[in-house]
Amino acid sequence: MTRGKKITITLISLAIMILLSLFFFIADYREKVNQANITRQQLTLLETVDIFTNTNERLRQLKNAKNNQAWLHLATLHGNQSASTAYQLAEYFHQRQQMQSAQLWYKVAIRQNHIQARIALANNYFQQQEYARIKPLLLPIIANAEALTILYKVALYQGDVAFITRYKNQLANSEAQEFYLELETFSVFAADSEPLTAKVSKSSALTCLIDVQFFATNLAGLRHTQQLINTFQQQHLAEFVCLNAPKYIAADIVKCSHQADEKITCKANTWAQRKDINTRYLGLVVERGGANVDHGILYIDQNDSIDVLVHELSHLMGFVDEYPLPVQHQKCQQYQQEPFAHNLVVLPEFYQGDRASVRAKVLSQVPWFSLIKDTTPILSRYNQGWQLLTPKEYQNEIGLFPANSCQNQRQMQAFKPLAQRTKLQYFELSFPPTYIDILRLAANKFLMPSYHYNVSRDLVELGDYDQAREVLQSTLFE
Repeated sequence: MTRGKKITITLISLAIMILLSLFFFIADYREKVNQANITRQQLTLLETVDIFTNTNERLRQLKNAKNNQAWLHLATLHGNQSASTAYQLAEYFHQRQQMQSAQLWYKVAIRQNHIQARIALANNYFQQQEYARIKPLLLPIIANAEALTILYKVALYQGDVAFITRYKNQLANSEAQEFYLELETFSVFAADSEPLTAKVSKSSALTCLIDVQFFATNLAGLRHTQQLINTFQQQHLAEFVCLNAPKYIAADIVKCSHQADEKITCKANTWAQRKDINTRYLGLVVERGGANVDHGILYIDQNDSIDVLVHELSHLMGFVDEYPLPVQHQKCQQYQQEPFAHNLVVLPEFYQGDRASVRAKVLSQVPWFSLIKDTTPILSRYNQGWQLLTPKEYQNEIGLFPANSCQNQRQMQAFKPLAQRTKLQYFELSFPPTYIDILRLAANKFLMPSYHYNVSRDLVELGDYDQAREVLQSTLFE
């Protein structure tokens, strides 16, 4: 054998030994990857010598094999040099509600110019109501339609009219055109159109007993209100009520002063500046607070259900709560001189005299008297006189049954038409058909005053008597 052949064989043998060593080396390090105990230095070496499989492929294989422990270990080593891996890590922690770790890896991805990580982190901040952190995060990529959409949601929360106006055309021409059209539907971009002092006549409005213009202070509230309006069409009261599509109004304009667990309370004088309202009543939907009706303004929380809306709308129409009212409630301070509600009377509990005469006297104070059968008693024998009460054996009839409304004022007893509980006592219960029949007897009789009353009242408190008088004169609602 020649010297040259010996050298060749030696080189081939050496090469084979090196390849075998490299093979075992790669196999050993791949096993370290699978066992989740490879170090950063070992990973760097593996990436250098393994020309067949890169780290991204290894991560994909581990995910397919559902080896989460190994995937997480390898991704953590790789994330600082791969925006995609850092983003995947952030999503991994986000799905497991480990928000601190998720935000950390979103930021790592952002430092590597990962656009979707910016959007995901912004959404995370939005859910946590950390609005101030969103604008600096998304302004650098405002050309992105998703980023612009989130920025608009923030602007609606913050009442940033300048931003809303400035980027209107960009939003209209972006891939988020459907979102733009939704905002248009909610009058986000619309200027006020009619002066408040224009005469408003109910006869010129839609053929409904009451009409309500809703406003909401953010996009979630606007969307929820529209859903409530759509659902309301299936309710018994829908034949009497017109609910106008909600419009946007900034939270800092309505100046609400309540806490989240308190009854919603907001300034009404701000409505004097609106020129686009032609309804008798207003509905304001805010982020949090207790639903209530204050004369001509209905307030609800953006998480309230259709049951709450129906309950509050019934107040505008002249129905009073059948659960215990506050001890200082004006209707429970003295016996009524005349009817004040469709479903409630506050009358003396005991009477003396001829039964027929007492019955006639009582019924003259009862709005639903015509629906009470002549055979249904409303008086029961009590000592030497009569007690105002329809007996239990007539509980399926229309009569006069004890209501809890004035329970906190022990000297007063309120009475209602039905023995059973209704939506006026518990939101979740139905609005009884009997109450619809009672409403039809005198639908306009016990309506709340229009929202102009609220505006005028607030202006009086501010000492602006001239404008207060002008506001009251600006409506033909009685």
